[in-house]
Formats: sequence, structure tokens, C-alpha cells
Amino acid sequence: MKIALIIILIFVIMLIARAVSEQYKDRYDFFNNLKNFLNHLRLNISFKQDKIGNFLKKVEAKRQFKIFINSYQEYLETNQLSLEGISVLEESDKNILQEIVKNVGKFDAKNEMGQLDNFIMVVDEKLIKAKQDKEKLCPMIIKLSLLFAIGLSIVLI
Repeated sequence: MKIALIIILIFVIMLIARAVSEQYKDRYDFFNNLKNFLNHLRLNISFKQDKIGNFLKKVEAKRQFKIFINSYQEYLETNQLSLEGISVLEESDKNILQEIVKNVGKFDAKNEMGQLDNFIMVVDEKLIKAKQDKEKLCPMIIKLSLLFAIGLSIVLI
């Protein structure tokens, strides 16, 4: 009975560790999708907000990025941007996204390209940091959790 409880404890601790490490993976995926989205927008859009809405309907997004796309579509209809459902973003990230959403489609083609290039550079910096965190912290969280679970199991035996 005691061994079964210890196995369950290890399993629960590892599930929690996996959930925590998923946040770093989701953050990386979000910024990777955002960079791809901005590059695609830069190459294929005619820089009018009504056409951006049509473009957004064609975007196939998953998880956290889907929430952003839905929020962007809602912004085009209501002029209200809500990024509260995106859990992987910090406040500074939300400010960047608000600037992107509010400024895309409001300038002539030359200024629009420059604006998108600036946004892509900022997102690229966030992507590099998110990749470093994912590669460094995800394995570390899993290993430390496993060590903690094993140590706790030894103490309980």
C-alpha cells in the first residue's frame, strides 16, 4: 500500500512538473507563430484593415496563438483588444501585441513595411529568449521534480 502511494506521489509530482514546463514550450510556440504570422502578413497583405480580417480567417492557429488571432478578429470588429486569455504573455508582451494590432494596416506600404520589420525584430528577440528558456528550464524542471519525488519517496519509506 505504501509503495502504491509513493508511486502515485511521484506520478503527481511529475504531472505538475510537466504542466509547468509546458508553459515555457507554449511561450516559445506563441512567439514562433507570431513571427511567422508577421512575416506572412508582411509578404502577402495589401495593408488595409478590412483585408487583414480576411487574412486572419485563413490563419490556422493552435492553443495560445489561436486566442490571439480570435482577439485580433474581435478587435477589428469592436476596436477592443483583450489579451487576458493568453497565459504565456507578460505585461510587456501584451503591450507589444497591442501596438502590433493597433498599428498594422494604418500606414502606407513603405511605412507599413518598416513598422512590420520593427515588430519582427522585437518578436525575434522575445523568440530567442523563449527558446533559451525552453531549452534550459524545461529539462531542468523535469529533472529537479524527479529528484524531489525520489527524495520525498525515500523520506516517506
